[in-house]
Amino acid sequence: MQLLRNVGNAGRQQPLDGTYLHQMNGTLETFRIVRQGQGDNVREKRTSLDGPTREVVRKGRELTCFAPDKRALMACKISAMRLFPALLPDDLEDVNRSYVLKRTGYDRVAQRDCQWLDLQPRDATRYTMRMCIDPSTYLPLKVMTLSPRGDAVEQFTFTEVQLSGIKDKRAYVSKLSKRFLLRSGASGGAAEAASQQGELSGLPQGFRVLRSVQRVLPGMGGKPVRHVVLSDGLVMLSVFVEPPPPEHARLERVGNLHGAINMATSYQGDTQLTAVGDMPQTAMMALLKGLRVNGKGD
Repeated sequence: MQLLRNVGNAGRQQPLDGTYLHQMNGTLETFRIVRQGQGDNVREKRTSLDGPTREVVRKGRELTCFAPDKRALMACKISAMRLFPALLPDDLEDVNRSYVLKRTGYDRVAQRDCQWLDLQPRDATRYTMRMCIDPSTYLPLKVMTLSPRGDAVEQFTFTEVQLSGIKDKRAYVSKLSKRFLLRSGASGGAAEAASQQGELSGLPQGFRVLRSVQRVLPGMGGKPVRHVVLSDGLVMLSVFVEPPPPEHARLERVGNLHGAINMATSYQGDTQLTAVGDMPQTAMMALLKGLRVNGKGD
């Protein structure tokens, strides 16, 4: 557990200046990332080097997308779903309930020696995360998401990296025109999550409710939607509980959104359930089929 905590902390806070590749769905994107500071004083900026022009800026826990137009802003929001090298969750206490950590050999990435660590799911239906870790700083230099069959679903890898950040504050300020605040420093309390634990039952082994809130989403005519966040310690899954469309328009479906991020929709009585997260499509649909909605919340 301490090794994983070190990897997680390095992924979020290690000062650096580097370039990395993101491979998924037959596409390849390149980003430059610079980072400096510690804790809530971390400043970070990642800039796309190909595709739509966009930047993701982080100040402590605040995350903001910048882009020159709406199309690029949407691409920015999508790329911000997976912020390499910070791919491990902040809270790792539940990881060993559902995953086994194994050391699986050594390699060389971005002219640096590294050790492979595999987080393998205990039930063999979820993704495996492979990380090649710099031995001196614990920084992930390469991360692969593998399907239950062992296929690479998504991959991040540094092509060059210096383990010291840029101190000039101007390097962390975006000059692009449009901005969208993705995440502020505020976070939901444990009391709220605990009060909603009974809202969903039938969760797969290892999963628990992290938080549950009412949200008004675009295109819903102002009607509130219950947003429940589930986790097995590594996977973060959003489940949206809402009224279903008319009977003739109901269609169970699964699809890929971005790399390892998938979406599935199913129905339970007079309720539509939609799940979004980094989980294989078949496992996600099976999860929805097993869920029972015990209450709609406030």
